Amino acid sequence: MNQIVKNLETYHLHLSSEVSHLISEMSYELALLGGPDSLYVQEKIPAFKEILNAKLNSYEKSIIEKYIRREIPYLVLEGLNIRKLDRTKIDITQSTHLPSLEILEKDIDILTLASSEQIILALLEEDAFAFDIDNLGKIVRVVANLKGGGITKIENENPDKSSHSGIELTAHTEAPYHTVTKVVNNHSPAPSSLILTGRWNPLNEPTSLIPISRVLSQLTIEEILALTTESFNFTRSETFNEGQGSGGENVSILEVDKYGYKAMKYNSYRFTPNENSSIKIKNAFYKFESIVRKTSIIDSINLNPNTVLIINNSLCLHCRDTIKDNRRTLVRLFGYRKNLDYIVLQKNPLIVKG
Repeated sequence: MNQIVKNLETYHLHLSSEVSHLISEMSYELALLGGPDSLYVQEKIPAFKEILNAKLNSYEKSIIEKYIRREIPYLVLEGLNIRKLDRTKIDITQSTHLPSLEILEKDIDILTLASSEQIILALLEEDAFAFDIDNLGKIVRVVANLKGGGITKIENENPDKSSHSGIELTAHTEAPYHTVTKVVNNHSPAPSSLILTGRWNPLNEPTSLIPISRVLSQLTIEEILALTTESFNFTRSETFNEGQGSGGENVSILEVDKYGYKAMKYNSYRFTPNENSSIKIKNAFYKFESIVRKTSIIDSINLNPNTVLIINNSLCLHCRDTIKDNRRTLVRLFGYRKNLDYIVLQKNPLIVKG
C-alpha cells in the first residue's frame, strides 16, 4: 500500500477571484448549450481562452507555462468558485446512492463543471476529446460507483476495473496503452492529460498522485532501458465500449517522443511481461512493479467543485482507495496537446480513433 509523504514539492495554483469569476460565467454559458459534447461549444472556446489569458497575472501564467512545457507532472487549480451550481434537481443529502448515469450526464451542474474543465484545458493548450472506443464516444465521463465494489454495497453489484465501479484503483495511467507519443498501427496515443473535478465528495475521498520520476529514480539505467523495449502485454480496459477495443502485445512501458520527452503508459492491473522476454527484462519489470506499489504518494487531492486536478498522463500515475461513500461523483475529460499526432474521426466535437 502506498504511503502519503507530506512537505514535498507539490503543484498547486490558487486562481485570482477575477479569473475564477470569468471561468464560472463562461462554464455556465457552455453548459446551457449542452457542454463539451455539444456541437455548439467548440467554436466559443478560442474567444474564452483569449479573454482569460489577458486576465491571468504573471505568476499564474508562469505556472501554466510549466505545465504546458511538461516541467511539472500535474497541476491543482484551487479557488474556482463555480457559483452557478445547485440548479440541479438532484438531491443526495438524504440518499446513500446516486441516480442513473443517464440522469447524471444531463445534469446542468455536471455539465457546468465539465465545461470549466474544457476551458481550463484550452488554457493549457490542449483540446478536449473522446475516443471512439471508450465511454460511448462521449467527451464527458462521470466517475462514480454505479456498478458496485465499494465498502457500502449497492443493488445488483457487478463491479469491474473501470471508473464506474467503487473498487480500489491502483497506480495507473489512462488507456489505451498501445502508444503514448505517436500513432502506431492505426492506434491514436493515450491522452496527454486527464482533468478531474468533484461534483459530490461527502467524505473527502482523495485522488492520489505518484510522479513517474519518483519511480524511475529508483531504477538503474539498464532497468529503465528494459522498460523501453517492446516486451510487455496488457489486457483490455473495461471502460471500452462493448465489442470495441482490445488488449495488446509487445509494447513498451516507457517511450521517448520526438522532442526527447519521456512518457509512460502503465496499469498495475493490466501489464505483464511477455513470456518470450528475457530474464533481465522480466526482473526489471518485477522491480519496477514493486517500486510502484511501495513508492510514497506525493500528493492526495480531495476533489470538490472548487478544485480541479490536471494530470499529465505520461508523467504521473494516479490511484484511489476503495470508495466509502457511494455518492462520490467526479467529472473527467481527456485532453490532447496541440503538437501530438492522432487520428481524427470527427472534428466537432473532437472524436479520435482509439
